[in-house]
Amino acid sequence: MKRLFGIILLCFAPVLLVQAKTEKFGTWIELTFTKKFLKDFEFSIIPEIRLQDDFTVDEYIFEGKLGYDPFKFLGFAAAYRHNTNVKKNEDEISHSAVFDVTGKTDFGRFSGSLRARFTNDTDSGDVPWESFYFRPRAKLAYNIKGMKIEPYINFEVFHSFREKEYYKGRFDIGVSRKFSKKHEIGLYYRLNDYFSDRNSIHILGINYGFKF
Repeated sequence: MKRLFGIILLCFAPVLLVQAKTEKFGTWIELTFTKKFLKDFEFSIIPEIRLQDDFTVDEYIFEGKLGYDPFKFLGFAAAYRHNTNVKKNEDEISHSAVFDVTGKTDFGRFSGSLRARFTNDTDSGDVPWESFYFRPRAKLAYNIKGMKIEPYINFEVFHSFREKEYYKGRFDIGVSRKFSKKHEIGLYYRLNDYFSDRNSIHILGINYGFKF
């Protein structure tokens, strides 16, 4: 167990170095509450808070998500997001819709997925509904035997239909831990890397999930 925590600290050491060297650092905290119904459906409520490098609030997000998994290897989801971007004078409110199609597979203790996302998410600062994005993401996870711990990596790219170009990549490395069938916590490092002169953003993420 001590060796495991040492490995985890080693993985996240670059995050601490990044925080010391740049102001482009954030902390994202997310909670997910999920209820399964009608066998193949589930509904999730997902509140999230995003903090700047000085730990002041940057953004609030509230998301409602409906998922449908007709097959073990294929899932669909639709979500609505209410975003509050905190400003000095007046907060900015925006709304976005998300549609996902996800293919999944297992091989040994590894699990992989490929997700296609279509959204008007204003992650890049665009005015809501003025642009739509295609965001494919590949993810690979490994389940550590007898420990209920799952390290993972994933990579996602952002394509703007309006600009007709890929403008950003997102890389995650993290670990999740299940405590029972109902509780799960996670920790990850995220790099938002823009394919332009815009500075990259380094993020430390913390999430907690509860299944009713």
